Amino acid sequence: MQRSRPLPLFVLLTFSATLLLSACGSGKATATVIVPPTAAAAPTASPRVQVAAARSDTDVEPPATIAPATATAVQPTTAPAATPTVVVTSAPAATSMPPAPAATPQVAATKAAPSGPPQEHQLPGGAVTLPAGFTIDVYASNVGQARFMAVRPSDGMLFVADAGGRILILPDANHDGKADDVIVFASSLRQPSSLAFYQDWLYVGETDKVSRFRVPNNAMQPEGDKEVIIPNLPTGGHATRTVAFGPDGRLYLAIGSSCNVCEEKDNRRAAISVYDPDGKNGRLFATGLRNAVGFTWQPGTNQIWATVNGRDSIGDDIPPDDLRVVKDGGFYGWPYCYNGPNPNPEYKDAAKCANVPPDEVPLQAHSAALGITFGDQFAAPQPYKESLYIAYHGSWNRSVKTGYKVVRVPLVNGKPGKPEDFAWGWLPGAANDPGQVWGRPAGVTIGSDGAMYVTDDSKGRVYRIAAAS
Repeated sequence: MQRSRPLPLFVLLTFSATLLLSACGSGKATATVIVPPTAAAAPTASPRVQVAAARSDTDVEPPATIAPATATAVQPTTAPAATPTVVVTSAPAATSMPPAPAATPQVAATKAAPSGPPQEHQLPGGAVTLPAGFTIDVYASNVGQARFMAVRPSDGMLFVADAGGRILILPDANHDGKADDVIVFASSLRQPSSLAFYQDWLYVGETDKVSRFRVPNNAMQPEGDKEVIIPNLPTGGHATRTVAFGPDGRLYLAIGSSCNVCEEKDNRRAAISVYDPDGKNGRLFATGLRNAVGFTWQPGTNQIWATVNGRDSIGDDIPPDDLRVVKDGGFYGWPYCYNGPNPNPEYKDAAKCANVPPDEVPLQAHSAALGITFGDQFAAPQPYKESLYIAYHGSWNRSVKTGYKVVRVPLVNGKPGKPEDFAWGWLPGAANDPGQVWGRPAGVTIGSDGAMYVTDDSKGRVYRIAAAS
């Protein structure tokens, strides 16, 4: 019988190393280390091998009777400015291999603000001037007395209130920056001036009521009949009725005064009121606002900013229009005061004005500041995103015309700076020879495509302003 021989030493070492590395693999790649035999009796130590996989992380940005309010004013909480976060992930260093290179930091691309002089852009009827790097074109024509707009959250469709009695839809299915059609969503309304979406409803501010239409599943026509939720609003005087939904899910309504300077009989005038979404449980939110046509919320906060049209007949430059923060329970002076604690000549009691806060930003008197929007969704260089935009409808009661443009109010850490022209030219000519007005901006909003949309109720147009790609 043949005797079995013991296995050579180098074979035993090879087998043992293989078992060891295979047991540690847990599904990862295994390595076999073969130690060649030497004359020495002691085995040579095997080198340690560490297998490491680098992980690449990318930061992604997350997508009814009304009585005077007696509640204590609520101080809005301003969200701190977001600090850009960069995550750098590197592979762990290997013991006997060179370390893997660190992953490249992921930084969101930001358009640089273009330099150069403002550029003039020719449009039918005249020219509009914009900062370098922006373009303007007519998005839609034949839209009547186009006032305020609303973007439907579900599909980004642009709806427009035509004060001639209609609500219009302006689709752009091929994304060429031009409306494909002008679709009449509703008609026979009474001077609709503003729109707001909430859940499956479109809310409309008519001059004598607030109504709503059911529009589920991206409908292009109303489902069912119009529902009046706040009837019998006071009529006459300032005719606009601005509706909007706040971060609290409640319906806010602004009604202007019936006169230039007077004590109103209906306390809903010259005020902003707040309601449940069905129009019930209404109460006054803020008073003494002669005509707060436009208002909106600063992104990430409960803070309301409003454009307030000042009184007439005490000068070309007095009083300024207001850009101001509006708080629950606040009183802002009208009819007794203007721009804070400045008594109107018709009222001599300075005590009524003593606690009226001044505006945050005075605007050129008689500009008729209307539509207002924040630029956080504007697809533009960062300074233009960190801004507030206001449509100046233009003066009718000033010896030298003013307004007829869109201005930008830059924001630094949430604080407003001095207004500067952003889109102008609807009032051509020098200040002392204004020439012929050919357009009147009314509403301004940012569309789902990141462009700015501006209505012109005198030309029946909607303009589209975009940053050059």
